[in-house]
Amino acid sequence: MEIPFLFPRYAYLEIDSLIFFPTLIISLLFLRGKRDYKALIKSILIVSPLYLAWDFIATWKDSWSFNPKYVLGLYVIDLPIEEVIFFFVTPFATLLIYDFLKSYSLKLNNHVNVTRKYKQIIFLISIILIALGIIILPNYSYMGMDLIYLSASLLTSLVVYSKLLLSKIFWEFILLSYIPFFVFDFFLTSLPIVIYGDKSIIGIRVITIPIEDFIYSFSMLTFYITFYEHFRNCNNYENSN
Repeated sequence: MEIPFLFPRYAYLEIDSLIFFPTLIISLLFLRGKRDYKALIKSILIVSPLYLAWDFIATWKDSWSFNPKYVLGLYVIDLPIEEVIFFFVTPFATLLIYDFLKSYSLKLNNHVNVTRKYKQIIFLISIILIALGIIILPNYSYMGMDLIYLSASLLTSLVVYSKLLLSKIFWEFILLSYIPFFVFDFFLTSLPIVIYGDKSIIGIRVITIPIEDFIYSFSMLTFYITFYEHFRNCNNYENSN
């Protein structure tokens, strides 16, 4: 499928630019002083390498590959430079939604009660997800790793920022994040820029988007928000002393 404004060789770079520059302008014009860039950078520096490592291994194992027709041809090992850039521009842009919700919401869920039962439920769900991921991994590598990373993101949120999954704003953010996700992932999978291997996905798609991509996005954003909130709280504590 051809998309008129996405040109051969430059398509992936165009997508990165469409993700980054509009949100940069919005941040500067409408959320000046309401985004914690220090916390955001720290979160990106922790989480992005986790997904880049998976990306390197998946490309090496042929779980997925990148269509040379739509990339510049500059590579970091086996990854197009645009794919590396993606893991930095995406959290910057997507977390804008979260910052907007927190800035303009009257209910910030600051006094959520994290119970022992809640922790036990999240821990049990995480263990089940890991087990399923390990079982599925040999036949469907993307779905298997999806479930393992999803489990890790839930456990990390429980340890680092335990009230995250109890926050209404977090779930509103996740739902809203799927709007730009659907647009840009459609671009990536319809041209296609990303090509999935035979033993990678289970084959269920929403139009052109594999169901695994939805799980991938959820786990990645959970990681980003967990560390973003953690470092933002640390910065607020330092500034108050």
